[in-house]
Amino acid sequence: MIDALASGPVTTRRCIAVLGERIIDLVPGSQPGEYTALPGGSPANVALALARLGVEPLLLGRRADDGFADVLDANLRAAGIGMEGLIDAGGVSMLAVCTPDSTGSMSYSFYTADSPDLRWTTADLETTRALMVDRGVVAWHTGSLVSYLGNGKDALLRAWQQARAEGALTLSYDPNARPHALDAATTREQVEQFAMAAHVVKASEEDLAYCYPDTTPEQVCARWAESGPVIAVLTRGPGGASVWQRGNPRADIPAPTVTVVDTVAAGDTLMAGLLAGLAPWLGAGSEINLAQIAARDVVEIVKRAVWAAAVTCTRAGAQPPTRIELDEFLATSGVTD
Repeated sequence: MIDALASGPVTTRRCIAVLGERIIDLVPGSQPGEYTALPGGSPANVALALARLGVEPLLLGRRADDGFADVLDANLRAAGIGMEGLIDAGGVSMLAVCTPDSTGSMSYSFYTADSPDLRWTTADLETTRALMVDRGVVAWHTGSLVSYLGNGKDALLRAWQQARAEGALTLSYDPNARPHALDAATTREQVEQFAMAAHVVKASEEDLAYCYPDTTPEQVCARWAESGPVIAVLTRGPGGASVWQRGNPRADIPAPTVTVVDTVAAGDTLMAGLLAGLAPWLGAGSEINLAQIAARDVVEIVKRAVWAAAVTCTRAGAQPPTRIELDEFLATSGVTD
């Protein structure tokens, strides 16, 4: 087994780019009608979790110019994430009203009018690609609303497919499908194109049940791993996760039992944990490199990612664990890699 798994992902200055929206999550407070504004947005959460797990992120976004943009900036700066990947685009920040159910699982209603986050242009993407080259980026992650909403999605898809053809970067995708944001058929069309151009895909049971109602999530992931991404991970909430690696049988990874405060950013933390664990294999040659990882190592990487997500569920809002916190959680739970 690789040495990195003994104490978690390798801390590396190899940079992972994350492109997408930043959102203010309005989370219910302790009193009826009371909401707390917390920094969020799936791609921004992935960047935050990567930083806390010891991997350098380059967050690529289009920045609003309202007061909430300052709140989002401050949250990233506190995690040591730079602002150089954010394009000053004006407009107002995107909002999400978060509604928990009895288990702490959240549903989201989005307010996106006039938000710059989903308005990527070809020129913007050329600027970000140049920055990625300058920073020596080895992997590019995207997903969520930016991949299927707004007038920038087509330009992003073209840039994404071009990057796959060039072969210099590992491409990572998380659909993070939102039923209240767009109809299933249109979402599915976009998700399928991004997933088939990616090397690594993480999706939840809810994502795939919404996008592919006539096919089981397991069938979707198995198909993807045969002809699209080399590694596909299906998250199952408290049921843990399953992973398909091209050429190997499916593996199931259980989740620890924790007291759930809410599930905000749990999936994003798992995504970041997966990328952090895969860090030694990211970059040029991904098609071959990811397929050649020993199956037992892939399982260990996904296990750490699942446990990182579990820690996030014990906290309010998007608060992923640091690498040290994750190691301590694993140690106190009697788990060794």
